[in-house]
Amino acid sequence: MNSHQAEEGLVGISLRDQSIRMSEAVGHSGQLKIKKVAKGQSRIPFSFDAVKDRMNIQTFAQDINKVYETAGFESNQATLAVDSDLVLIKKVPVDATLTGDELKEQIRWEVSQFMINPLDHFIIAHEVLPENGQDAAEKKVVVVVIRKAVVDFLKEIFASTDLHLRAIDVDVFAAQRLLEKVYQVPQDQKVALVDLRKRNLQLSVLYRNFYLVQEIDFPEEEALPEDIDRDEHLARVISKELRRIILDHKLGKSVEDMNEVFLYGDGVNDRMIDILSKSHNVSFRRINPFETIPLAESPSEAEIKEHPESFVTAVGAAIKGV
Repeated sequence: MNSHQAEEGLVGISLRDQSIRMSEAVGHSGQLKIKKVAKGQSRIPFSFDAVKDRMNIQTFAQDINKVYETAGFESNQATLAVDSDLVLIKKVPVDATLTGDELKEQIRWEVSQFMINPLDHFIIAHEVLPENGQDAAEKKVVVVVIRKAVVDFLKEIFASTDLHLRAIDVDVFAAQRLLEKVYQVPQDQKVALVDLRKRNLQLSVLYRNFYLVQEIDFPEEEALPEDIDRDEHLARVISKELRRIILDHKLGKSVEDMNEVFLYGDGVNDRMIDILSKSHNVSFRRINPFETIPLAESPSEAEIKEHPESFVTAVGAAIKGV
């Protein structure tokens, strides 16, 4: 048996707008490493509108294949992390005694209360959050809802590639998985993740069994007035929204009540982090996927070296199940 046969590999793919990022993770003898990372572009943005046109299936398949083949990945097993703009994430309370089919039926009922279209149009997944240790009449469940049309479209894309789609992930879950793997954050620490996207911000908080994901609309750079400094404005928005989340959910009284704030995505830069760090007595830093998970092959592209945080979702998807 050669070394490649002894390794279990998985290619994590992030598909957001027109950006394609890939990362190949392998596990061998209990050790995890990233063999390769790569980036590319799709010719059209992946969105609900794109899903409506079946002619786009081959376009996406070709673009994904191009990145995969050019990089020389070896595993043909893939996990795709979709943009959370394409899913609905809710935290709902249910009776603590419910399990199995009864729990599923209750979750379907809960989902039906906030969905307009029939539930047959959607795929519903859920995860029960850990309990606090005390007896309670109800438990919290994180529910993810995605349109069947999106899932079917993705399956057809990958049926035309060299890859076998093993699982569909969500970008925020991939980022949280990576954070917990890389930084080993204690359960009793309050940690915020800020995903800087092109059109919005996504904030999530991890603290014991507390769970929150929230998106905040933010204008694209060209939509801002000329006299507005984007980094300063964005830093103020992040500070304001973090403070509001902390107060609304009784996590403390200020941003300083967080233990750490991690930033990732396409919009992170040193100046913004410097502004936030000077404004608050708390650590603001990028998530670096390769801080404790070794990258076997030194990347050649400057973006990968200088902005490892832009590969958080792809690496987080790659380590799912490895």
